[in-house]
Amino acid sequence: MRAALIALALTLFAGGAGAQQADRAPPTHASMMRQVLDQDMALFLSWFEGRFDNDRQVFFDRDLMTPEDARNGRLHSIFRKLDLPAFGANVFYVEQYSDNDPAKIGRQRIYVFTPDYDEGAVRLTVHVPPNPEALVGAWREPAKLAGLTPQQTTVHPGCDVWWKRQANQFHGYMRAGACRMPSQRSGRTIIVTDGLVLSQNEIWIRDAAVDTRGAYVYGNRAGVHSKLRRVRAFSCWASVLRGARHGDSGADQDDWFFTRDVWIHDQGGEAVIRTDETPAREIRLKLRRVEWPWGSNRPSLTLYVHEGANERAVSYAWGEYDAERLGLNLRWLQVSCTHAPQSLF
Repeated sequence: MRAALIALALTLFAGGAGAQQADRAPPTHASMMRQVLDQDMALFLSWFEGRFDNDRQVFFDRDLMTPEDARNGRLHSIFRKLDLPAFGANVFYVEQYSDNDPAKIGRQRIYVFTPDYDEGAVRLTVHVPPNPEALVGAWREPAKLAGLTPQQTTVHPGCDVWWKRQANQFHGYMRAGACRMPSQRSGRTIIVTDGLVLSQNEIWIRDAAVDTRGAYVYGNRAGVHSKLRRVRAFSCWASVLRGARHGDSGADQDDWFFTRDVWIHDQGGEAVIRTDETPAREIRLKLRRVEWPWGSNRPSLTLYVHEGANERAVSYAWGEYDAERLGLNLRWLQVSCTHAPQSLF
């Protein structure tokens, strides 16, 4: 009896499903590929937003004896999604600086992403804003972009980038020889190429240019990507014993300088603390997720303490690679840093 009821139910279900399918056209290959690209684009956008830094690559280049022409300088890239409906639905403000110095800004752009169903890729159109100096820090103060329209920006023809998913990465490319623009320095026409890779926690960037004679203009001469890793933001507090120096026991002293909400990130981020003493003391904190490219050392999250301009740390503490909190107590200095994702921007 039970078997007969199950068979009847299956027959009714199959008939109902067939009736439902008859009411709508079967999906085509093209429509299914559109859905695949839509899902890929949603994943791409979720990975793209954030801050990325290649501190690890720069830090280990010396130890790995990387040839000079294959080394890349320090880069920090900020990609923040913003509400700029005049440009479209998926719009990002981009700001990039070098040498771990936020004042050394090398790129400010508006990125607009759209699905390109014919290409089967996510299409990136790059807008160069006017008066970029006025937009510095717009990732932190989006109001600086209020009123900006696509017509006010410059889009260089042929310089769009297409991103295609390959396994668990997205590879970005330009049309060969298509991106041509006048050099801001020489005024001559240059040909720009770009090779990019985006994964969940890294973005690799390899942009380069030559002039129309093939002479080098910029980019890594050996074609090595700048390998930027996603940063995690931390908020720290620090307490410094006034009048004490490194190595002091702090006995019979209880006069502390205290500061809080010190922002730092875990890809070689640095924060400077200046006390209210006369003269003021300068203490630098550095936070780094150390992952060794060789050997058997375990990855770790490491907090360094530097005094003044001294590049040699006076002390450091380490914990698990993905630790949410890290601190140290040197008697004359106490520091605690806690993962604060809400403060990324």
